[in-house]
Amino acid sequence: MRAGCLDCLVAAFGEYDLLRTITAAQAEATAGAIRAAGLIALREREIGHLDQGYLRRARDLVNSTPGLDDSLSVLLDVIDAMPNAGSGASRSPTNDLDLDRMRRLRINADAWRARLLELAAADELAAYTYLSFACGNTPPQVQTRDEIVAPVGSLRDTTLIAFKRAICRTVDSPAIEKVLTDEPRFLEVKYFQALVNVGEAPRTGLASKLDAADRLFDEMYAWRKDWPALTYSIANIAMTSEEYDRAIAFYTHTLDLEPKAVDAMLGKIRALTLMGHPLEAIETADVLLAQNWFVGDARYWRALNLAELERYDEAWSDIEAASRLVVNADVPKLAGLIAYRRRELEVSRDRFQLSLTRNKDDCETYFYLGVVLAELATWERTAEVLANAAKCLQANEERFVAEIESIRASTDPPARKESKIKRREQYIAKGRRQIATSFFNVAVASYNLQRAAEARSYAEKVLDDEQFGARAKEILSRVKLLR
Repeated sequence: MRAGCLDCLVAAFGEYDLLRTITAAQAEATAGAIRAAGLIALREREIGHLDQGYLRRARDLVNSTPGLDDSLSVLLDVIDAMPNAGSGASRSPTNDLDLDRMRRLRINADAWRARLLELAAADELAAYTYLSFACGNTPPQVQTRDEIVAPVGSLRDTTLIAFKRAICRTVDSPAIEKVLTDEPRFLEVKYFQALVNVGEAPRTGLASKLDAADRLFDEMYAWRKDWPALTYSIANIAMTSEEYDRAIAFYTHTLDLEPKAVDAMLGKIRALTLMGHPLEAIETADVLLAQNWFVGDARYWRALNLAELERYDEAWSDIEAASRLVVNADVPKLAGLIAYRRRELEVSRDRFQLSLTRNKDDCETYFYLGVVLAELATWERTAEVLANAAKCLQANEERFVAEIESIRASTDPPARKESKIKRREQYIAKGRRQIATSFFNVAVASYNLQRAAEARSYAEKVLDDEQFGARAKEILSRVKLLR
């Protein structure tokens, strides 16, 4: 039990449970089984593993065994209120059970803190439960990590407590690596090492960090598969790696384990959308809405997929609801597109303009706004907006070309490389059509503003374009009359 790894704790519970059949050892063995079961339940919570029923077994033993110390019931109550996948750090609730646990922690916080502090050095379960509570509910400015650990006394020298200290609030990488060195059976350490790599990947910009995390997660999945936090993490890395089929598979597996894992539902909706499966995405969004979580996001993604199916009235209803719940640039951008498809040009214009106030770097929004302005014959703004859109889209193309070269030089598997490159080539092709459309509409706007030089310059850019070439030549012939 003091070795502390999950496999060690499960083995300890089994040994204590066997010893309970010996009359002379029954009382101490039962207490040991309760402590081991409580520690397993805590470990499952802090790594986000599926509940294997150990907390229920511990409670059953307490309720059926007279004469046990009443502190065991208190410890089990605290464990029952600990957040899932807490790891000693704060985590936003994502279901009703999370909210109930948060409520119980808040109501009992002062009484539990005092009692746990009294019990901290008593035994392994008391020490670990105290640390789990204190790490998650004590601000860093109040106590340092070592100050939090001090009350457990000599138990701090066990691998069990060394692990808890290493993941208290944040992961101490050198400390957690030492835990694995000292106790090679402590395989769950690798899960936390993977989480560190995931956290460092955006900051460092190194794809190797995600690759390292992915390998560690795969190793953990080979060890234990009934682990929703792990399968969700694998799905998220697959999304980042643009392996959307794999992401869907692991989001689905997460939901098989935890049907109310609403964050996995949202991830699955995004993956299905990116894979071009609108009906399945809408079906999953309906399930998420029924759970009454992430309502704004669910409405947004359902609207996007309804729009793909050209069900614009339903899509408009959803995007309007999303706009009341989510404040970002994407919601009014999608609203602008849907309004345009419904031929509500003034509404479309206003939504695109709102989106740009929230994100001035979105080339597509500039493009869509320019197209709407052109249809409204607002020529001055059309010329200005679409000229900026073309420059922005050209810069985007340069970025995609650079990304393709980087992908080709990467250590990604060939299939992943091919998929990533193909996707960027599609972005480039789409961008080029938008650039050509922008050039042509700037030429039209300039002609209507009687700016001959600008009209000629932009028309000449699309003379060889299959879609706009003939009309560009017509503009050039008319421009001559402006002289």
